[in-house]
Amino acid sequence: MTPSSTPAVPAGTALFEARSVSKRFGALVAVDRVSVALHTGEIHAVIGTNGAGKSTLINLLSGELPPSDGQLLLQGRDVTRWSQPHLAHAGIGRSYQRNNIFLPLSVFENCRLAAQARTPRPWAFWESAQGCRTSVQRAQAAIERAGLAAVAKRTAASLSHGQKRQLEIAMCLATQPTVLLLDEPLAGMGPEESQRMLALLLELKTGHALLLVEHDMDAVFAVADRITVMVNGAVIASGAPDEVDRSTTEWLIDARGVQAWYGSSHILHGIDFQLARGETVGLLGRNGMGKSTLIRSLLGHVKQRQGEIRIVGKDLSRGSPHEVAKLGIAYVPEGRGIFPTLTVRENLIMTERAGSRGQREWDFDRVMKTFPRLAERLGNLGSQLSGGEQQMLSIGRALMTNPDAIILDEATEGLAPMIVAEIWRVIGQIRASGIATLVVDRDYRKVCTESDRLVVLQKGRRVLAGPSAELRGSAELAGYLGV
Repeated sequence: MTPSSTPAVPAGTALFEARSVSKRFGALVAVDRVSVALHTGEIHAVIGTNGAGKSTLINLLSGELPPSDGQLLLQGRDVTRWSQPHLAHAGIGRSYQRNNIFLPLSVFENCRLAAQARTPRPWAFWESAQGCRTSVQRAQAAIERAGLAAVAKRTAASLSHGQKRQLEIAMCLATQPTVLLLDEPLAGMGPEESQRMLALLLELKTGHALLLVEHDMDAVFAVADRITVMVNGAVIASGAPDEVDRSTTEWLIDARGVQAWYGSSHILHGIDFQLARGETVGLLGRNGMGKSTLIRSLLGHVKQRQGEIRIVGKDLSRGSPHEVAKLGIAYVPEGRGIFPTLTVRENLIMTERAGSRGQREWDFDRVMKTFPRLAERLGNLGSQLSGGEQQMLSIGRALMTNPDAIILDEATEGLAPMIVAEIWRVIGQIRASGIATLVVDRDYRKVCTESDRLVVLQKGRRVLAGPSAELRGSAELAGYLGV
């Protein structure tokens, strides 16, 4: 079955459809009876927090993984057991979270290879690739449509991050798909690159059925015709954008257009920031770029601020720090913030309480096991502790509130290497316990390693954001950090 040999899909019928598909890895159910229908001329977005099953769903739809249960239909035909190459030849194209391109080759050569894979000519093994007119024409058309004609002769390695994402889509287009499965195509892009990509997606939906997995909620709600929300592998909501509640994405912190001032100094300029349950976000930028001001604005400490700030769905744009804390957001400030005239035990016990959902996973005994140094100094005053011990106490106090999220502002600054390693070990334990974490730290390499996503600020503006695995080591990140 090929796109050219298959009759047109009747109006109102899904071009590609998943019916109650599931995927199990042993006892883990990664995708649980999910149904989606993709129609030509529509963008169907799938959203949800990290680990919700979105990428696994794309792997099922593309044939990269076989479903454990359920059915896949392409133009009404059962293709559940088709392999990935078979589905690709039938018109299913996909992109990946991480760039999947040939860096030493030119943009044109990347697209020509993709086109050749779609129309192999084994009898012409000794023929020059340039002699395959069909592949050349398809490559050129894909490059033009993806907006890369001006850089067609450049190597893929020389492209910007945004252009590499465009190239991946161009390679998909060179295979002449009817269905496009796009896994976070905006990941790591700055504002201008994101707008170019959104314009491309809107153009591509003419003649294609698109499935879009994306974390940028503003982008999703701007371009999607239909949105499906996944949590823990299952669909919890689906419908038109105006029928889907953004709070179903389970953002613990959802800030949009945040601006902040200190007196007459305008520090933050329209920043969007989100933190989901269970994820770790690294906030990066050189000194003085607005990282601590953003944190303090989210927590309600900065009075001169504008924009929308929602904590667990509640509008706290004008909220106070204690209101934010009550909703399960704990804060470890740059200055540690312990009480110097109280003992270690008193500092800890005074913050002990159940979490926002009644959880008491972090109690006094668990904090003592996590920080054995503090257990040896329970009677010492806060002022009698070393800098490293004060930092441990500050983190311990935050954990005693049983938070849903913890914000760590320069938790390792000025500490000895041995203590720094101890702090990062504890941060790893916090992540493993399921607490969402926002980390600001000067050790950007460690932040990249420990984070799921990165957000980069420059002069009070968000200039880069995306999965850490995608951005770490990139030229864009190095440029913004000056390393």
